[in-house]
Amino acid sequence: MADNVTTQIESKTRVSRHINLSSLYFIVGYLMFAYMLKDFIYSLFFVPYMIFSLCCAVYLVLPSRYNKGRANWESIVVLLRADRAVYRPYAEQEVDDA
Repeated sequence: MADNVTTQIESKTRVSRHINLSSLYFIVGYLMFAYMLKDFIYSLFFVPYMIFSLCCAVYLVLPSRYNKGRANWESIVVLLRADRAVYRPYAEQEVDDA
C-alpha cells in the first residue's frame, strides 16, 4: 500500500491578476510616505511627483531580473547588506610575468 504524503502549498494572496497583497501594501505605504513629504515639494510639481513616486513603487515591487524569486527592493537590500570584504571580481585578473 502506498504512503500518502501531504505537502503544504504556499501561495501569495492575489488582489488582482498581477498584484499580490504584500505588493499592494508596499505601494500604498510608499505613496503615503511620499504624500507626507508633500510640504517639501513645490505645489506645481506635486502631481508629477506623485506620478513619479507611483512609478518608483511599482518598479520596486516588480520581480528582479537578476535575482529570481525576489522583488527589486529585496535585491537592493541584498546589495546594500553585502559584505564588502569578500567581494571577488567576475573578470579574471591578467598576470604580467615581465
